Amino acid sequence: MIKYAIATQEMDQLMSRLHRLFDIRITFFDMQGRELEYFHVKPMSPFCRALRKNPAIDAQCNACDRFHLAEAKRLRDVHVYRCHSGLIEGIVPLYDRRNIYLGAVVFGQLRDQAHSPDEKWSAALTRHYNELPVYAVEKARDIGHLLKCVSESMIDNEWIRYRNKPWAEQLESYIEKNLPEKITLEQLAETAGRSASFVAHHFAGEFGQTPHQYILTRRMEEAKIMLRNGMSVQATAERLGFYDAFHFSKTFKRYWNQPPGTCRAT
Repeated sequence: MIKYAIATQEMDQLMSRLHRLFDIRITFFDMQGRELEYFHVKPMSPFCRALRKNPAIDAQCNACDRFHLAEAKRLRDVHVYRCHSGLIEGIVPLYDRRNIYLGAVVFGQLRDQAHSPDEKWSAALTRHYNELPVYAVEKARDIGHLLKCVSESMIDNEWIRYRNKPWAEQLESYIEKNLPEKITLEQLAETAGRSASFVAHHFAGEFGQTPHQYILTRRMEEAKIMLRNGMSVQATAERLGFYDAFHFSKTFKRYWNQPPGTCRAT
């Protein structure tokens, strides 16, 4: 169950500005160590995409992420390190005033000038590696501490906060179980044991979005996962309760700024 609320519009604007300012990949991992993909951030580098096509290396990358997220959480401070492929990465763990861990801002895919390409890499992989932005570890730490200041402001403004209201947990569970169905405000109110006006007024405070926006976000996140796992556009549309593939494709493209076909497993 998701235990936090995120003001997605404000966070998306911030992540976009950070991308334009630093021109490096800066993203957000939730409390469970999962990258949230509905923010507009710099895409994964061609080097990392190429590496991750190998299932064994992809497993190494995921294990590396988990280990260093846990280390940053333990340190409770900016954690800059070299990943298993030699890239410079950084993690800024987020804690609220009650010392509850809220996730982490993660940045990186930076080339260390002192690190040479692996001789076993292909010419194409070496070229992708040499195209990565070059940063010194000290400069990466400076970026990390700036991001920490920004993150503390985000928490002070409650853009990210822990959520533990029982009625909100009930609504989240109901939405997950009925994601392909048409979900009305009245159904949510009945599930929560509250009035429709209460849910309409308080939903965004717990989920960071209106009911309509939140349900759409969850459907689009699930759609991307299904497509990446090899499901067809038609089958994904049917599984998520869309009228037809055309309606689904139009909604997907408007939400993700790319057609669903680009997410299909190859």
